[in-house]
Amino acid sequence: MYEGTAAAQTASPSVLSDVFATHSDRLTRFVFHRLDRADWHLAEDLASETFLRLVRDYSGRELDMTRVFGLLATIARHAITDHYRLRRSGETPVDTADWFEARRLPVDFSAEDYAIADLTARDLIADVAPLGVAA
Repeated sequence: MYEGTAAAQTASPSVLSDVFATHSDRLTRFVFHRLDRADWHLAEDLASETFLRLVRDYSGRELDMTRVFGLLATIARHAITDHYRLRRSGETPVDTADWFEARRLPVDFSAEDYAIADLTARDLIADVAPLGVAA
């Protein structure tokens, strides 16, 4: 896989893209088999999070290319743990706007709206011939 190259390389963008190309499928399968349900999309998301953490934390540092998947697996385990920790959090998100809107009194029409509706109704009634009168 990395034959002919030094075991330790600086994590430059080209090296990191090579790590991604080489290990993305294997890492996604690794994550998939450690989830509590069969969810390939979640596994892809967590594998992406793993690569983001690798780029964020290891750019410019030395990477041992013979052991890079072990590093990815460790980062992935932390990403999975963080995902479930957030999911198990006792906090329930509350949308205060919905709470406030549910308790508001209904909006009443303005005086102008009532006046326009009254004039429109009077115009409609004036256009209709009175009952019993032939046009």
